[in-house]
Amino acid sequence: MPARSLRSKIFLLVVALLLAVAAFVMLTTQRNVTRTVMNSERHAVSNVMELVLRDAEARWGALLTDKITTVRSGRRQLMQTGTVVAAALNSYADMAERGLMTPGAARGMARAWINRLKLDDRRYAFAYDADFQVVASGNPDMIDRDLSQLSDFKNRPLAQALYDESRTSGYGFAIYRWPPSAQRGDSETRYAYFGYFRPWNWVFVITDSAQDVIDQIQTRREQMENSVRGMLSKLTLAQSGFIFITADDGRMVVPLPEQQAGLLDARDSKGATLRSLLARQGVDGQQQSLRFDGGGGPWQIDSARFSPLGWTLVTAVPESDLTAPARTLLNRQALIFAGMMLVALVCAWLVAARIVRPLETLTRYARQLPEQDLTAAASVPANIAALPDKHKDEVGRLAASFLFMNDKLRENVARLMRETTARERFESELNIARAIQLGLLPVPLSNTTRDQIDLNAVMLPAKEVGGDLYDYFTLPDGRLCLAIGDVSDKGVPAALFMAVTRTLIRATAEDETDPALMMQKINNRLSENNPNMMFVTLLLGVLDLTTGELQWANAGHLPPAVIGADGAVRLLEGRSGPACGVQEDLEYRGLSAVLAPGEVLVGYTDGITEAVDPNNAQYGDPRLLAVLSNPPVPSANLSKRLLEDVQAFADGAEQSDDITLIVIRRP
Repeated sequence: MPARSLRSKIFLLVVALLLAVAAFVMLTTQRNVTRTVMNSERHAVSNVMELVLRDAEARWGALLTDKITTVRSGRRQLMQTGTVVAAALNSYADMAERGLMTPGAARGMARAWINRLKLDDRRYAFAYDADFQVVASGNPDMIDRDLSQLSDFKNRPLAQALYDESRTSGYGFAIYRWPPSAQRGDSETRYAYFGYFRPWNWVFVITDSAQDVIDQIQTRREQMENSVRGMLSKLTLAQSGFIFITADDGRMVVPLPEQQAGLLDARDSKGATLRSLLARQGVDGQQQSLRFDGGGGPWQIDSARFSPLGWTLVTAVPESDLTAPARTLLNRQALIFAGMMLVALVCAWLVAARIVRPLETLTRYARQLPEQDLTAAASVPANIAALPDKHKDEVGRLAASFLFMNDKLRENVARLMRETTARERFESELNIARAIQLGLLPVPLSNTTRDQIDLNAVMLPAKEVGGDLYDYFTLPDGRLCLAIGDVSDKGVPAALFMAVTRTLIRATAEDETDPALMMQKINNRLSENNPNMMFVTLLLGVLDLTTGELQWANAGHLPPAVIGADGAVRLLEGRSGPACGVQEDLEYRGLSAVLAPGEVLVGYTDGITEAVDPNNAQYGDPRLLAVLSNPPVPSANLSKRLLEDVQAFADGAEQSDDITLIVIRRP
């Protein structure tokens, strides 16, 4: 059985589909069973972790309450002592104010009193001035010490922050370590009351050790850890899973079972340990999961962090506990699908053979079609013609499509031959029209005229024939008549209108040399019978080759440009009237200018300024004037330079309008 035949492909497709369905069902079953079991166990684990977190929060809350109560009690005692110190300082200041002693003596007595003030073993008082120097202290080691570098537990400069706070509100509290230069284990955590004594700009401080609070918290924490350890060490998840708790300092609050003691330091396939993976999962109070393939097989690990205690709660369940039911069911289903596949393959072979037989007949018929004469009437074999009636399924519709294709192919070939003949005739007529239009362009000027004027003109139609025009010829009085125009349409209609306009220009010039009057007559003739309302924008000029005087008229055309001998460009603004062909009996106003020696007159159509690039941006007047703004050169060179710049700007975009250019340079 060749692998390229449709029969073999149908057979292989059925085999592939059966295998895919079998694999999908078995894998889905395994996945669903595994997911159900794992979801159940995870839910139980999540509940356990949630209970432990809630218990830790409750214990931590009680611990904080005790701490706050103790601290508040200590603060009250400090404030009471601070009231006594403030009263003593006020008495010394009052004696100095009443003149019983000098202010210096009063401060000295106050310092001596504070130095002798003994509150208890850990509590003492001290005072510092606005320069953060200790002026008196019940702790002799603090006298004359600079407090500017001492920081509190909020990492603020202690002396500066409490000086500002007590000066504003009258008092303040802070926690700090003393002495600041000692190692962590040698320094003592203290909390203090700060009061501001305004007469001398002092801050007096009553400070006490916080060690009792720390010891109390540590004792309660140890009790809490022992309680949690006793509760969780006996808990089993699934068949052999467990829960353990690690602390930030590396301690095991609840240790792993002895047989799994090395799980934290086991490495997975990437070399990472479970300890390092857990360290990356630090979102407080949020349970997170990961799969760890190490320590004797894959494990499902769930963790949650409780940052107030620095704990990480971890549950570990071997995946083998969760996937065993799925493996049993998968083996049973594999046997069932194997038997079903054998039956399905036999049926697929028989069905494929029946489907392929008429298709082979159609294949032979299709191969014979290219050898037939498609211009003659169709001759279909009887067995092919009977297929649509014999088979009412896709095979019959395919046979009917072949027969329909045969008929349509013959019709299309005949129509294509007719259209090809008509197109060739039309293209021939267009080529003739193009040749006629190009033949209407003016012949070169005589040698005598070329000695007096440098003239160059170019027309590039957007289609085979265009609607732009230009003309130049010598009038009987020796002056040069020139014209440039743009018809409102394109193609053959515009070409015919352009030919009529060019003929009218020549005919009118035989009787009239005033551009305004010429324009008026041309407009009347074009407007007489213009059912399609076509019009032409037209620029007519008569140039005296001796004096350079230019008489001109502009019927809605773009203003021509004049390039001075220094390269400066100016536009000949002014409009004589609307475009020709719109309305009869219009008067056109004559305009005049002088073309000095060395200056260049440039007439153009909007095919230049409205040329577009691939992004549909227009060439525009500013770029045109920038190209023209150079010292005059021969007219042919200027025309070439301008057209090349337009082509470079278009960058291959299709020409959208006819381009016409006439350049006249006076030597």
